[in-house]
Amino acid sequence: MIFEVDQSLANPDDLKIDSEAASSAWDKYITSKSGPLTILPCSICYLPLSHFVSSEKLSSLASLSPSIDLISERDSILFRRLSHPQKLGQVEYIFDLGNWSPFFNPSPSKGKKYGTMLQILQYPFSRGSIHIHPPDVVLTRPSTIPDKLAIDPKYYFGRHGHLDLEIMKQCQLFAQKICSTNPLADIIRARAFPPPSVSDVELEDWIVQTTITDWHPVGTCAMSGKGGIKMGVVDERLRVYGVRGLRVVDASIMPLQISAHPQATVYAIAEKAAHMILQDQRAR
Repeated sequence: MIFEVDQSLANPDDLKIDSEAASSAWDKYITSKSGPLTILPCSICYLPLSHFVSSEKLSSLASLSPSIDLISERDSILFRRLSHPQKLGQVEYIFDLGNWSPFFNPSPSKGKKYGTMLQILQYPFSRGSIHIHPPDVVLTRPSTIPDKLAIDPKYYFGRHGHLDLEIMKQCQLFAQKICSTNPLADIIRARAFPPPSVSDVELEDWIVQTTITDWHPVGTCAMSGKGGIKMGVVDERLRVYGVRGLRVVDASIMPLQISAHPQATVYAIAEKAAHMILQDQRAR
């Protein structure tokens, strides 16, 4: 969501419309590694759904789980987490000055400044796909291919996609509450995107139309657990199924997102992989 904010506050968007300010900021960064270009957003938190969704609502969502025999191990974990008493950070909230949305493009001439509230779902049920284009298409019709990969995130689709949408609606309502509460409310003038008068049905449509993937991608070479090659790409020692001598060592082997920024976890994966590689070499 985008909010109109206090115009007296220094705002990253200033650098987009003021060439002198942008030049000055760049000079500071080059000469002393200081200034506006070194500032990162720090108003970040992870919250469990139970913090703002009623226990009755969570129980009703969790009760929609089909028989354990009909769903993957991944989905089984996700359903258990819906109503789990553990304080698991299922949604990340970030607020920062500046307009971060690719869908909201106000005219700079109006002189307004904006802030962004992001709501990032950590454990979605929706599951997209990434495919390499077929060789015949690549060779015969290269001009028709916009990218090397065919990526379809399928937000809110699939058997349980409606659960993601319901959860995101609850996230949006709580984000509105955050932004209506002091001290943050002191710098906010009005909600700009979506419009303040949006109805529940319009809000749902707005969520679907403006959802994007934002940072920290994981899972494209997921470790499969009990599912083996049918459910994943690498085994418990990060070896790619069916390809001798190849391992994957990065965030893509994580079958699910985590309730944190993943940098430290990726370091741990790399350390563990190095240890396993040495172990396997000594065992030969």
